[in-house]
Amino acid sequence: MNYLLTLISQHNDQFSDEFVEWLPVNSHVWRAFVNETMKIRARGRTHYSSYTIVEFLRHNSAVKEVGGEWKINNNHRPYLPRLFDLCYPNMAGMFEYRTLTKPRKNKKC
Repeated sequence: MNYLLTLISQHNDQFSDEFVEWLPVNSHVWRAFVNETMKIRARGRTHYSSYTIVEFLRHNSAVKEVGGEWKINNNHRPYLPRLFDLCYPNMAGMFEYRTLTKPRKNKKC
Protein backbone atom coordinates (compact mmCIF):
# COMPACT_ATOMS: atom_id res chain seq x y z
CA MET A 1 0.00 0.00 0.00
CA ASN A 2 2.87 2.38 0.72
CA TYR A 3 4.05 1.96 -2.87
CA LEU A 4 0.63 2.97 -4.19
CA LEU A 5 0.43 6.01 -1.93
CA THR A 6 3.93 7.04 -3.00
CA LEU A 7 2.92 6.82 -6.66
CA ILE A 8 -0.16 8.89 -5.96
CA SER A 9 1.87 11.55 -4.12
CA GLN A 10 4.22 11.77 -7.10
CA HIS A 11 1.23 12.39 -9.39
CA ASN A 12 -1.01 14.56 -7.21
CA ASP A 13 -2.81 16.15 -10.13
CA GLN A 14 -4.27 12.78 -11.19
CA PHE A 15 -6.08 11.82 -7.96
CA SER A 16 -8.64 13.24 -5.56
CA ASP A 17 -8.20 13.54 -1.81
CA GLU A 18 -11.22 11.28 -1.37
CA PHE A 19 -9.57 8.53 -3.42
CA VAL A 20 -6.39 8.76 -1.32
CA GLU A 21 -8.48 8.23 1.83
CA TRP A 22 -10.60 5.49 0.21
CA LEU A 23 -7.78 3.35 -1.23
CA PRO A 24 -6.13 1.97 1.95
CA VAL A 25 -9.49 0.83 3.31
CA ASN A 26 -10.58 -0.60 -0.04
CA SER A 27 -7.42 -2.16 -1.38
CA HIS A 28 -9.45 -5.30 -2.13
CA VAL A 29 -11.43 -3.32 -4.73
CA TRP A 30 -8.15 -2.13 -6.25
CA ARG A 31 -6.81 -5.71 -6.40
CA ALA A 32 -10.03 -6.94 -8.02
CA PHE A 33 -9.76 -4.16 -10.63
CA VAL A 34 -6.15 -5.15 -11.37
CA ASN A 35 -7.05 -8.85 -11.58
CA GLU A 36 -9.85 -8.23 -14.08
CA THR A 37 -7.66 -5.90 -16.12
CA MET A 38 -4.92 -8.55 -16.26
CA LYS A 39 -7.44 -11.16 -17.44
CA ILE A 40 -8.55 -8.85 -20.23
CA ARG A 41 -4.93 -8.18 -21.21
CA ALA A 42 -4.23 -11.93 -21.22
CA ARG A 43 -6.99 -12.31 -23.81
CA GLY A 44 -5.07 -9.95 -26.08
CA ARG A 45 -6.97 -6.71 -25.50
CA THR A 46 -4.78 -3.61 -25.41
CA HIS A 47 -7.60 -1.07 -25.10
CA TYR A 48 -10.62 -1.41 -22.82
CA SER A 49 -13.09 0.49 -20.66
CA SER A 50 -12.51 0.90 -16.93
CA TYR A 51 -16.23 1.59 -16.65
CA THR A 52 -16.96 -1.90 -17.99
CA ILE A 53 -14.52 -3.48 -15.54
CA VAL A 54 -16.11 -1.72 -12.56
CA GLU A 55 -19.60 -2.67 -13.77
CA PHE A 56 -18.46 -6.27 -14.10
CA LEU A 57 -17.13 -6.21 -10.52
CA ARG A 58 -20.40 -4.72 -9.28
CA HIS A 59 -22.64 -7.24 -10.95
CA ASN A 60 -20.55 -10.41 -11.19
CA SER A 61 -18.53 -10.50 -7.99
CA ALA A 62 -18.89 -10.19 -4.26
CA VAL A 63 -16.50 -7.20 -4.18
CA LYS A 64 -17.92 -4.34 -2.12
CA GLU A 65 -16.23 -1.26 -0.76
CA VAL A 66 -15.90 -0.83 3.01
CA GLY A 67 -18.18 1.64 4.73
CA GLY A 68 -19.76 2.89 1.55
CA GLU A 69 -23.37 3.37 0.63
CA TRP A 70 -22.69 1.75 -2.76
CA LYS A 71 -21.14 -1.53 -3.77
CA ILE A 72 -18.42 0.41 -5.66
CA ASN A 73 -18.79 4.18 -5.72
CA ASN A 74 -18.52 5.85 -9.13
CA ASN A 75 -16.55 8.70 -7.56
CA HIS A 76 -13.49 6.45 -7.33
CA ARG A 77 -13.75 4.82 -10.75
CA PRO A 78 -11.69 7.44 -12.68
CA TYR A 79 -8.69 6.90 -10.43
CA LEU A 80 -8.40 3.13 -10.74
CA PRO A 81 -7.14 3.13 -14.36
CA ARG A 82 -4.81 6.06 -13.68
CA LEU A 83 -3.25 4.15 -10.81
CA PHE A 84 -3.09 1.01 -12.96
CA ASP A 85 -1.07 2.86 -15.62
CA LEU A 86 1.35 4.14 -12.99
CA CYS A 87 1.78 0.69 -11.43
CA TYR A 88 2.10 -1.13 -14.74
CA PRO A 89 3.78 1.28 -17.16
CA ASN A 90 4.44 -1.52 -19.65
CA MET A 91 0.65 -1.79 -20.07
CA ALA A 92 -0.09 1.95 -19.97
CA GLY A 93 -2.48 3.20 -22.60
CA MET A 94 -5.11 0.55 -22.09
CA PHE A 95 -7.51 3.17 -20.74
CA GLU A 96 -8.46 6.67 -21.87
CA TYR A 97 -9.05 9.46 -19.38
CA ARG A 98 -11.32 12.45 -19.12
CA THR A 99 -10.31 15.71 -17.47
CA LEU A 100 -10.56 15.48 -13.69
CA THR A 101 -13.17 17.60 -11.96
CA LYS A 102 -11.76 17.22 -8.42
CA PRO A 103 -7.98 17.67 -8.35
CA ARG A 104 -6.27 17.14 -5.02
CA LYS A 105 -6.21 19.94 -2.49
CA ASN A 106 -4.07 18.08 0.00
CA LYS A 107 -0.71 17.44 -1.65
CA LYS A 108 0.51 14.96 0.98
CA CYS A 109 -0.54 11.33 1.33
